[in-house]
Amino acid sequence: MFQLPEELQINNVAALHQNLIELLDEGKEIEIDINQVVQADTASVQLLCALQKHLLATQHKIQWHGKSDALIASAKALGVLTFLEIEQS
Repeated sequence: MFQLPEELQINNVAALHQNLIELLDEGKEIEIDINQVVQADTASVQLLCALQKHLLATQHKIQWHGKSDALIASAKALGVLTFLEIEQS
C-alpha cells in the first residue's frame, strides 16, 4: 500500500508522479492510504485523476484507504470527488 504524504503540493508532484509510475510498473492493484494528507492542491488532485483515468481504461481503479478531509475537500471543490470515488464517511 502506498502512503500519501501530509502535504500534496505542486512542489512534490514530480516525486509523487514517479512513485505512482513505479506502482503501476509493479502491475499490482493500486492501494493508496490517505490518512496523513492534511493539504492537497490542484496539481496533486489532477495527478490522482490522471492515475484513476489510466486505471479505469484498464478495468481497474484506485483502492483508497483511510480518510482525509483535506483531499476530499479539494476533490469536491474541483468537481472530481465522484470520479476519484473517495469515500466521504
